[in-house]
Amino acid sequence: MTLLAAVHSLGMIELASVSWINVRPVHTCHVAVFTVALLLPLGDPVLSRELCTGAPRFWPDQTRLLHSEVPMQDQISELEQSQLLGNLKFSYLTASENEEQALWMIETHAGSEEERMDWLGSVIAMEGRRAVLS
Repeated sequence: MTLLAAVHSLGMIELASVSWINVRPVHTCHVAVFTVALLLPLGDPVLSRELCTGAPRFWPDQTRLLHSEVPMQDQISELEQSQLLGNLKFSYLTASENEEQALWMIETHAGSEEERMDWLGSVIAMEGRRAVLS
């Protein structure tokens, strides 16, 4: 599975609200952790009781195992070209003495402050809240 295929495997609500992706190499593959920027409970009573009740909590992160010979930077470029998660900003941190694994950090909807704020407003609206963004 490539990074793009992993994004396609997310649910519709998750896809619309992915804020950040961390990708770490593990043995011969990579593990992608998708941070979803949704605060539960949601405000739409038509949705399931599980999503609309309970204490405030974040949507759980989603993890996918990536198996691909394609270099990660090329997979990130492919994901950005798809525009599924808007423009991406990414960084690569090499492994250090204290950290045995390198890390790709990918911010979604990061082309401009306006793009990020528009996306965040849409996530807040999905939650059933009113966005107060300045």
